[in-house]
Amino acid sequence: MNIFSIARKLPAMLAATVLVMGAGQALAADVKVTDKTRAKGMADAPAILSASGAPCQIADAHHVGESNVTTADGKKSKVMVYEVACQTGPGYILAKNPDNTATAFNCTQAASQNALDPKATKCVLPGNAKHYAWLQSSVQTLGSPCVVNNARWIGSSDEAKLDRYELGCESGVGGVLDLARTGSTAKTSFDNCLVMEQRKVTCQFTTREQALAVIKPLAEKASASCQVNNSRLIGRVVADNEDYYEFGCANEPGFLVRAKSSGEYVAKISCANAGTLGPCQYTDAASLTASQNATYTKVLAAAGKPCTVESYNVIGTQTQTNRDFVEFKCPEQVYGLMGFIPNEGSTAKIDIFDCYAGVARKRECSLTPATVLTAHLDKLAKADKKDCDVKEVRYAGVTDSDGILVELACTNKRGYVAALSKTRTSYEDIVACNIAKNRPGYETCKIPGNGTYVSDVQ
Repeated sequence: MNIFSIARKLPAMLAATVLVMGAGQALAADVKVTDKTRAKGMADAPAILSASGAPCQIADAHHVGESNVTTADGKKSKVMVYEVACQTGPGYILAKNPDNTATAFNCTQAASQNALDPKATKCVLPGNAKHYAWLQSSVQTLGSPCVVNNARWIGSSDEAKLDRYELGCESGVGGVLDLARTGSTAKTSFDNCLVMEQRKVTCQFTTREQALAVIKPLAEKASASCQVNNSRLIGRVVADNEDYYEFGCANEPGFLVRAKSSGEYVAKISCANAGTLGPCQYTDAASLTASQNATYTKVLAAAGKPCTVESYNVIGTQTQTNRDFVEFKCPEQVYGLMGFIPNEGSTAKIDIFDCYAGVARKRECSLTPATVLTAHLDKLAKADKKDCDVKEVRYAGVTDSDGILVELACTNKRGYVAALSKTRTSYEDIVACNIAKNRPGYETCKIPGNGTYVSDVQ
């Protein structure tokens, strides 16, 4: 009898379980259920089942046979093999090992191994004919319309106490079931076969077209006009219980969709805003960028920020408000723009500010160099008749009047604390470091060595 592990590469969470009861006599092809094998099975199986720990109220049993094995010390021995059908749940192949321990694995696992090697023992009792039937209740609990008509075991994790199965469906669409065992802290889940495709494993009972059909409603919610011609699962954020998909359209630019792992639509994401999720594979990047530049130009104009967008950078997404954080470069805004742009479905407000405010909020611009900002601060200091060639700037915060509080360090060691006006055209106030430190409530200079100028005049 040859009972071996399924040699398939599994996701990092799972490792193939090795179920070995010995190798030798091939009984699988000629095992028959008789009154004699049933009698012996019903007599012997309860004790072996109890020793194995498998949950089962025996409805039927039979003695499969004996398998000759070689133990670790090189001695020949026998393994007694039984099959049991249970009143509920899966049936099992049981083995009484030479050391009197017992091993059990279910009939779906046995069928999966037999499909790869016909010499591997499988269940033959009438009650186990539909070896996959026991998985139906788990799928129904998860709300899937799948009516299970086939299943294969992919692998197990004893550490996570999880077993993974692919399910075929008579109605509904098949997928991958991660079944948590009793005592597991993991959750049972049922995923589209696209999850397996991403992990380089192809579903056997569900075609790719069938798998794609399941997620097509997500594309329809994102864009009713999109004629979907391609799609893929990008990945899953386990902590958020969310999946990200890309859809290509024959008649318009494609997009990404954010959805709950259970299948509910959450939001549409433009490929232009894909950020670290991109680049999109089904949409031309150049034409998409030009289109998005025009879209952002309109959005900024509506927010009272004239800006003919030449380039932009999607830094990230604020998930709690469903807003993208984006930086912009345009000729009208010398000091750059950045801020939060609401995505479709967001109820949050747009929030746009220049790079001075961005740096003060600990968000530095990349499309507008820091040297541009520093040069303007230097120009304003000289306009205020300050003897200062600015070499370093510390942004201290935002004033009550939406000005920017800065510390200026000069090459001659003079230093100043200044409040850049909301219009950015002048300083509301600018005082030397040695004066600022003596004024209650004033920001003080903190750049090392700043404000240590000493006059040469004696």
